Amino acid sequence: MEEILRFCGYDNVYHLIADHWTVEERQLLFEDLVNSPEDAVDFIRESVEKIASDYFDWIDHEKIMADADEEAYQAYRDGD
Repeated sequence: MEEILRFCGYDNVYHLIADHWTVEERQLLFEDLVNSPEDAVDFIRESVEKIASDYFDWIDHEKIMADADEEAYQAYRDGD
C-alpha cells in the first residue's frame, strides 16, 4: 500500500482518503470498519486502490499479471 500512496503523492492513508472522499463517504467507511474490524485491512486497501485508480490513473500491474497467468493456466488445464 505504501507504493500506491507514493504513486499518488501521499505518505499516509488518512490524508489520501480525507482529500478525496466526502464526510459521508468517510462515515460509511468508519461504519464498515466498526462493524467488521477483522476486515479493516481489506477495506482500507480497497479504498486506497479505488482512489488511486479513480483520481491518479493507478493500475495494479501485479493483479493484471496474476490474472493473465491464471487465465493461461486455466486454458492449459482445459486443453486449449
